[in-house]
This record gives sequence, structure tokens and C-alpha cells, in this order.
Amino acid sequence: MQGTTRRRIEVVGNHFNVHQRLPQQSLGTEGIRFDVEQLQRLLEHDNWETRAKLKELTKQAIFIPRYDMDLRDERELALQRLRILCHSGLFSILDFRHNPLNIFAAHEIAGFCDPSMATKMTVQFNLFGGTVLKLGTKFHHDKVLKGIDSLDAVGCFALTELGYGNNAVEMETTATFDKDADEFIINTPTTVAQKYWITNSAVHAKWSAVFAQLLIDGKNHGIHGFLVRIRNEDLSICPGVRIEDMGHKMGCNGVDNGKLWFDEVRIPREYLMDANSSVDRNGTFQSKIAKPRDRFLKVADQLLSGRICIASMMQSGSKEALVIAFRYAASRLAVGPRGKSDTAILDYQLQQRALLPLLAQTICLNLGLSYVKDRWAAVSGFDGIVPDPHIFKEVIMLCCAIKPLCAWNCQETATTCRERCGGQGYLSCNRFGAILGFSHAGMTAEGDNRVLMQKVAKEYMTTMKMAAVQARLQAGQSPIKATATTICQPDLIQQCFAARDGRLLGLLAKKMAAVGAKEKTFDVWMKQESDTVQALGMAYAERETIEASYRVIQQAPESVSQILKPVVALYAMKVIETNLGWYMSEGLLSTQVGTAVPQHIRDICKELAPSAQRLCESFGIPDHLIAAPIATNWVDYNKVDNQGEMYGSMFR
Repeated sequence: MQGTTRRRIEVVGNHFNVHQRLPQQSLGTEGIRFDVEQLQRLLEHDNWETRAKLKELTKQAIFIPRYDMDLRDERELALQRLRILCHSGLFSILDFRHNPLNIFAAHEIAGFCDPSMATKMTVQFNLFGGTVLKLGTKFHHDKVLKGIDSLDAVGCFALTELGYGNNAVEMETTATFDKDADEFIINTPTTVAQKYWITNSAVHAKWSAVFAQLLIDGKNHGIHGFLVRIRNEDLSICPGVRIEDMGHKMGCNGVDNGKLWFDEVRIPREYLMDANSSVDRNGTFQSKIAKPRDRFLKVADQLLSGRICIASMMQSGSKEALVIAFRYAASRLAVGPRGKSDTAILDYQLQQRALLPLLAQTICLNLGLSYVKDRWAAVSGFDGIVPDPHIFKEVIMLCCAIKPLCAWNCQETATTCRERCGGQGYLSCNRFGAILGFSHAGMTAEGDNRVLMQKVAKEYMTTMKMAAVQARLQAGQSPIKATATTICQPDLIQQCFAARDGRLLGLLAKKMAAVGAKEKTFDVWMKQESDTVQALGMAYAERETIEASYRVIQQAPESVSQILKPVVALYAMKVIETNLGWYMSEGLLSTQVGTAVPQHIRDICKELAPSAQRLCESFGIPDHLIAAPIATNWVDYNKVDNQGEMYGSMFR
């Protein structure tokens, strides 16, 4: 460490304490009374002890945020931070079998701490580790499972290719079986076949789950997963493997993304992950799954839980941004009625109107995500039980729906919070930049958000005979019987969401049914009705979220439900306001009701504003993980030349 940097750390360490805050100005009323600890327990949902211990673990000095860093140092820091969490023994790859929600809980805490570390974690434990656990058998498990937990066997997930992302089923990488040698030959035939955006591969990974077209005697048996060594124990690159560093990105630069080529790399036949498909010594192929496309869906199965991991981390980013913005808004004084700087900016309607709907949206997405976690865990397949295909299809839709909502919310929240904190929000040390970069990674990781919405709409179209779906189709045929004063009632809110869902589903179904001989289904879906497809995906996702939120209200104790009622109503009004033109043009809401919606939002914001700080406290983020000057004593922080850094013994 350079002498000037060391001296700066010592100076900042002597003056700044993240646990000290400036006075938070009251908004004149106590707000809605509720139990913060009970709400935190409800929002955290599960594995409370793991969460508490991980938060305590991150008090170590290595977790202090750092900004002005060399790329190599940033990557090494992310790895060392992850190593500390892994060595805690608080979570394991085997949790997927016994307590999968524990994996998601660890992701949420990691998301509070360091987006890069969290990203490396999700590849190590979900994409790489989960794939080996599910697709591999004892041979593969004995090779790497212990090393996955300890981080001695860092792995990567080589699915995406330069020319094949959302259409990975068409990938060009091949695994050709050589009968004479009893080996598979992994090969990258063209430039567009290089494995691309492979997290952990550029520097740290020793192993890779490589996906390739399995070829035997010229016949293609579809995409399968192979366990491939890409680095030796001394981190030298294995023969035939070429790795290139993708370099600096717009965010998450502690993640070592790389590009992989395989020049006829030979691996033993046993390295085919063979839980579902196998090849014997004579080259005879057998599979439990008949169709090649279904085999691909099975080998890419960890993308489903990956979407939950991404959603969990995105929620952490949104929550952190909101805590920082609300704390600053309550302590930053600006012009008041007497022309003096004596009024907290949180008292302004401008600030409330911008931040409170996002707070409500983040809480409701939290409740929706908890529901999706439970549904996925029941059909994960790690227990060896084959799930009901109809239930599994619903879980696919839920996983594909919740990740986009959480990633878009993180982006919207980080952007708005940064703007509403003024120039202070532009400083790296106030966290919004890192959160914003994280959100953009989340929007395209484990499936482009818009492509996932297409998937939701496509799968949803196949469920129209179900009774619940029929009820929504019926709801979409008539105007909603709401008035300007009753539109905020829970039953009418849920009618609004069901009617939007049903109207769009019926509209898209009608248009697709009318596809004539001269038109191809693909052209209509992709080139003519894309707006309707996207709108239906969003309507499904937001309806599921609002319904999950109201189920929680019905089951929650009064000490929590009293605050959740206006929170959920505010989220609902935000969604309705966003789609107000559509509701009115479709005749589902009258002009009188439509014009009342913005006023309802203003009223609920005013009602919730005095409770905003306590709602943020229910996220359970300790001060050392918030670690942004404007969320603490930003006056003291600026007493010295801090160089925009956050070092100091007070963080330990």
C-alpha cells in the first residue's frame, strides 16, 4: 500500500464513524404505528440466524467499501471477501438439497455488501455448483463439491456464446466422443462459438461447466453439460484452453468476466455430467429425456434458481438505495416557509412523490419474491422428486417474471434516489453508482428481461383453460365498478390487476388465433404484436406480486398489517398510474376514476412519509453495510480531505 494512501486511511479512520448520524428531522406526526422487528422478520422470510451471522461477519475491515482501485486489486478483493463468507460455514452447495432458501438468504446479504462479490457467489454456488450438483453424479460430486464450498475449486458456467445468448440451444461448441480413446473432445469451431461473458473465468476459475452439442458417430444428441478443467492448481491454464479477459465494464469490476475457447480439449468420458444422459464405453447414448430440446431445458435448469438469486441481489440494491436516500432526505435541510434552511427535504412533496412509491414497490416485490422462492423450492428437483408438470410450468413463469421486476425496480430506484440526493448522489462513496451498475448487470444476466417477459407470455398462453385464468379473462371483459373514492379498496385493486391481465391475454390470444396461411406465427409474435406480448408479461408479473402482497396482509398480525395496507395500496396505485392511459382507453376505468389516481398517490405518500424511516429500518441493513456518508454524519465526513473513500477503524 502506498504511503499517501496509508496516511489518508489513518486520517479518515480518526474522524469518521458510520454509526453516528445527523439529527433526523420529524415531519410533525408520529406516523402509522407498527412493529419494525416483526416487519423485518416477515420481509426476511427465512433463515434469520444465517442472515444475522453473515451481517456480523461483514464487520471485518476487509468489507469496508473501496473505490479508487486497480482492476486487479478490485477482483482480488471480491474473491477474498467471498472466501471469508464461504469459510464461515453458514451456507453450502448442499443447501440446495435440504434448505435452498438459505442460498438465497446468503445472496441477499452479499448483495448489501459488494455487488461483485455477490455476482461471483451466484456463479460459484448456483450456476456452477448447482449444475454440478443436479446434473452430475457421485464422480463429479467427489471432484468438486467440497471445493465449491471452500472456494478452493472456483468454477464458472460456460453456456453463453458470442453468437448465441438467448438462443443458446443453437450453440456451436461441440463435444465429440472418441471411442478409441474413451474421451470427449471439446471444441470451439468458430469465433462466434467462443464462450462469452463467463464470470470467474478470466482470473480465478479452475473448473467450468461447459455446455456443448454432444456428437457420436456424426449424430447430434443435443446440448449436454461437461465438467472441464480449465486451470491447474497453480492457476496455469490447461493445454488447449484459451482464456481472454473482457476487461473493464460499466459496473461490477470485481468480477473477472472472460472469453473461453477450447481447441480440441480432451476429457475422460466420465466428465459428462450424466444424471440424465449417459454414454457407455462403446459410444451407446442413453437418456431419460427423449427430445433434444427438452434435454437443453434440463441442463439449463439452474437458470431458474439463478433468476431468484439475481432478484434477491437486486432487492438488496434497491433497499440499500432507499435507506441511503431517506436518511439523507431526513437530515438535509433546505429552504422552508420562512426562507431559511430549516426544512428537511423529505418534507417536500417532490421528495415524497419520488421516493415513497419506490419504497412501496420494493416492499411488495419483496413479498412477491418470497412467494416465488417458496414455490420454486417445492419443485426444485434436488430432492429427486419429479414435480407435477403443470405446477412446474407455473414456477417457470414466476421465476421468469420476478427477476425482471426486481432488476428494473433496482435500476429505477437507484436512478431516482441518486437524483433526489443531488450532487451527493453522484459520489461513488454514496453507493448509487455501484447499485446502478449492478442493476444493469441484473437486467440481462440469467436472461434478458424483455426476452423473459416473452417467455412468460408464451407459457401463459398455454394455461387459458385453467379456472383461475378463465376468471381473469372474464374480468377483463367488463369495466371495473370503481369510483374515484373506492379505487383504493383492496378488492377493487385486485380487480384492476386481474382485468388488465385478462384483457391483454384475451387480446393476444385472439390475434394469434387469427394468424392466416400467409402469415407465420413467428412474424406475428415477434414483429407485429411485441408490445402486446410485453404488456401481458408485465400484467402477469404485477398481478402475481399484488396478489402475493394481499395474501401476506391477510396472514400478518395487526402490528404489521396496518402499515402494509397503505404500502400495498401505494404500489398498486403506482402501477395503475403507469398504465392509466391504457385502462381508460380500454374502458376499464372511467375518466373520473383515472383523474383521481394521482391524488390518491399524493395522499398515501403524505400518510406514509412520517413512517418512511422506520419502514427502511425493517430492511434490517446494519450501518456498517450501508456505509454511505450521506446516510450517516455527512458533515463530519467532510471535515477533512477524505478523497471520497470510506476507510477507518470505526468500521471494524
